[in-house]
Amino acid sequence: MMEKLQVVSIAILVVYLCVALNLSEVKLFDLASSSLSSVELSSSSSSSDAIEFEGASDFLSLLRDAHRQILANPPPHCQRRHSKNATKEKDMKVEVFNRAIEVDWIGRNISAVEPTWSNTNLASCNFVGLAFPPTEGTLHAASHQKTYISLFHTVNQCVGSFQWERDKPITCLGNNFGGTLGANTEKGCIEESVGGYQTMLWNKQNSNDALFQCLKHYLRTDEVLRMVNVTPYMESVVANLTKTDYIGRRGYSSRDLDWSTLSFFHWSDLALKSTGILESAGITTSEETVGSMLRLMSAVKNGNNTALTKCVEGLRPPMSGKTNNTSEEERIWKETGAYLSASTMQQSPSSLLRSFPGSLHSVLPPSPTAIYSVNALLGTVVNVDSEAYYPGCTAYWNAMLRHHDEGAPPKNAFVETDLEANRNGTIFASLKKTPHILRNEIIKTCAEDESKCPYPTYDLVIDVTQVFCGAFFHWIIETWPRIGPFLDGLLAENMPKNFAIRVGCVSSLEEFHPQFFDLVGLENITLISGEPPVFAKEVIAPTEGFSHSPLLNYWNLVVMRQKVIANLEPIEKSEYKTVLVIIRDASRRPDTFIFNNKFLKELSDGLPDIYKVVPFRSSDKEMMACMACQARAFTTADVIIGSHGAGLSHTLFAPRGAVVMERVAKGDSGIYSELAFMLGMKYFPMDIEERSSAIYIDLITFADGY
Repeated sequence: MMEKLQVVSIAILVVYLCVALNLSEVKLFDLASSSLSSVELSSSSSSSDAIEFEGASDFLSLLRDAHRQILANPPPHCQRRHSKNATKEKDMKVEVFNRAIEVDWIGRNISAVEPTWSNTNLASCNFVGLAFPPTEGTLHAASHQKTYISLFHTVNQCVGSFQWERDKPITCLGNNFGGTLGANTEKGCIEESVGGYQTMLWNKQNSNDALFQCLKHYLRTDEVLRMVNVTPYMESVVANLTKTDYIGRRGYSSRDLDWSTLSFFHWSDLALKSTGILESAGITTSEETVGSMLRLMSAVKNGNNTALTKCVEGLRPPMSGKTNNTSEEERIWKETGAYLSASTMQQSPSSLLRSFPGSLHSVLPPSPTAIYSVNALLGTVVNVDSEAYYPGCTAYWNAMLRHHDEGAPPKNAFVETDLEANRNGTIFASLKKTPHILRNEIIKTCAEDESKCPYPTYDLVIDVTQVFCGAFFHWIIETWPRIGPFLDGLLAENMPKNFAIRVGCVSSLEEFHPQFFDLVGLENITLISGEPPVFAKEVIAPTEGFSHSPLLNYWNLVVMRQKVIANLEPIEKSEYKTVLVIIRDASRRPDTFIFNNKFLKELSDGLPDIYKVVPFRSSDKEMMACMACQARAFTTADVIIGSHGAGLSHTLFAPRGAVVMERVAKGDSGIYSELAFMLGMKYFPMDIEERSSAIYIDLITFADGY
């Protein structure tokens, strides 16, 4: 088994392997090229399919063996020669010593780790790292898993700061906050978004001349403008809609006009105002201008001008380049511009994952990894010499040290002090003015005599500490799942009896942490919360999970999802299709002005009888106190409706093929579209101001046909 694993000591890892991210050669996903017939859909998509990783069930033994190997054969920079005058190798006493390192693991294969600020001569000598690759069967099933391509963002989201930027460093301090699905530029994101996608197709199909011919059909019948000779103005007409005129830039919503007709109206408004046509007709006041546009709107809506109606109808581009669409697909495309196509993870539209050198099959994140060391203090007291922290992202440093200077190491982190005056005869005397550094004497004392150690001592600590671990989304999507690939090993009988999982932060969620671990079979596990230091004879840090992006945490999440669903079974399935509406009626960001009783009744009355609308209220104290109850509610949901926020994190437990409809605002990240996509769900971003249930009903029934 060891031969199948990629075993790399951190001392070797820090020899910088420069891996260029040449994105110019990355083929971006083309929405129009995706169709059900062009991809291979996995037949093994049931929740019973095992997700397995090479060696993960025996991860502790493998890590121990790898650690012994690196200590037996340390790299040269990790050795101290005690006999300076020795001339023969046998006269030299070699002592392995410890150094610290911080590395950026995001998107990297374990053999290609890039240091963020540590120098090679400060490389760690007391850590090993192991990768635990998914088995061939797991990898094949994952990459061929059926999923759905849709318009994952709104124009307003694309203009926000969440998107991944090609030239920005990929670190935990930023640039990985839920913008990994779709293009890596603002322009590319807009062209794949609700509003931007339809406008792009509309502009591409309709030439300036074709648009002007439709406008002329109106001008010939208008009581004021029909006397104007418009031919001289044709060349100066604005050919394309601009950023301010994207239809549906805030997401899907109900409209009086279909989106293509509304696009023509917006274009006509631009054309009439920018060419001088209105002025030549004597229209100069704002009231007269508004009157002209209202007459145009009326002419387009009432259909009395047959030539105009027929011409405008011909402006609408076909649905995403697809052919043989059903009448329902055509209706939805005409009225809402909704796009949805069955696909697989192989077609994943993630330019970021396709750029990572460690990505598996170019669309799945690198293998789960873990790093291991011995005799470490974990907490805000950081022992640099004896490896009380371990490689991870800068965000991990910030969490440990409460140090917020981005990109900079902790102050005095590498200062060596051997002055006798600093010792004063006690093991605490070598604490310096900066209490981040604890000298080797304390570590040595704790390692040799547990009774004299000033800190709680554990045989083994699995440390999942990271920034933001107090918030619900960060806990359920980033922190908690980091143990996922190693669950079978953690549940094995040969695990040390006195082992614990260190969460590392105190929050309002602390009382719920045991329930989350109960969900995956780790009942009565010892949990360490808060910042006070603890001593670990052995420490393991899963290196996945630092990212805000569900796609980058893929392996952790799919394992935890499978374990939770299995442990909740049997679950009674209703004869109805459940529409679960998340209602924040006890929240700092309430949405009851949208999701109120009127909305629920309209939704229930408007959907076919097979659907049953079920509210999921934050004010339901009994439900909110029971994590298993919440997970169970989502495992039976066929449709999930909610505002951007932590409640949608439960989508992790929803069935494949479920419909997810998220109210999004400008600046909201794309984390829930990623979560829905990677779990094979159908995702629609909704206009945050939309109060009508009509658009929700249309999209639910439309998606049900896929």
